[in-house]
Amino acid sequence: MKRFSPDDDDRTLTQTLPREERRQRMVDLVMFDIDGTLVDSTGFDGPIYAEAIRSVLGVVVDRDWSTYPHVTDGGLLEEVMTRHGIADSDGSRHAEVKRQFVARIEQHVRSDPDSVREIRGAAALLAILRRRPDCRVAIATGGWRKTALLKLLAAGFDIDGIALATSCDAHPRTAIMQIAAQRATGSVEPRRRTYFGDGDWDRRACAELGWNFIAIGGGVPHSVAFESFAEHAAILDCLWMQAR
Repeated sequence: MKRFSPDDDDRTLTQTLPREERRQRMVDLVMFDIDGTLVDSTGFDGPIYAEAIRSVLGVVVDRDWSTYPHVTDGGLLEEVMTRHGIADSDGSRHAEVKRQFVARIEQHVRSDPDSVREIRGAAALLAILRRRPDCRVAIATGGWRKTALLKLLAAGFDIDGIALATSCDAHPRTAIMQIAAQRATGSVEPRRRTYFGDGDWDRRACAELGWNFIAIGGGVPHSVAFESFAEHAAILDCLWMQAR
């Protein structure tokens, strides 16, 4: 299992700072996607999203998400409308797709709550990381905020106080990640930034931003990958954190 290399230059710099400032500077940012990463929702989320678009716009959605420039709820919808020449100058169609998608996810969660499951070990790992003074935790998802919260809460996550950014904040995934990072760290510059995701678009976003990437679920070939979050010690080792 490959581990990330620590940033020696940054560590050397912080050694010259006063203790309190050094403590604040030595922070790692650990960020998570939701669908397929924290929550096992990919089996129903995509079909419901496509059906909401078909219902409002009357078009069949190509669900090969890899062909879209921004694999986020807002970005996908924008691209679908562009491909089909659908105008939306007042944003009403966008708003109606979003409304229908949210309503359909709410109905699914009510009718089949057991289908919204935590990826094994995810909640426990979040709790471990949140207890660490050397770590800031954030969630950055390509989903819209309301459906993201619905799925997290249905899967049993306690996200109170965790920085969250969604497709309601921006369409490009890289922008969503940067917004979540700012909300989590404020003026503190993290020494390392790591993102857990399950899609190749997550890997590409990390490469573009220069962040570390850890693949979850086995769907993305990558040098640092886990089937789930069950191996807490091994994951912390990849993050250069000692288990406590």
